[in-house]
Amino acid sequence: MSEPNLTLKCLGRTKRGDVLVGRYHLEVTDIRSGKTATISVEPRHSASARSMKRILLERCIFYRATRAEHDQVLLEILDPLTEAIQK
Repeated sequence: MSEPNLTLKCLGRTKRGDVLVGRYHLEVTDIRSGKTATISVEPRHSASARSMKRILLERCIFYRATRAEHDQVLLEILDPLTEAIQK
């Protein structure tokens, strides 16, 4: 696994009317340049490494995680949210 070039932090979520998550609000920081962006993405887009690469590239941030690395990042940033939802 290569060194991560970004850090992702979940700032929160917006619920839809049916109590499901409508959007995740993420803070993305490029470690090399120090550039930070706040993005709001639907769960289906955040779950896809390819979609996240496209979304971040539109903000001039290069995301090079593999699918497995992206899945691990999601587990790390969303696991605390899962625990909070279940309580």
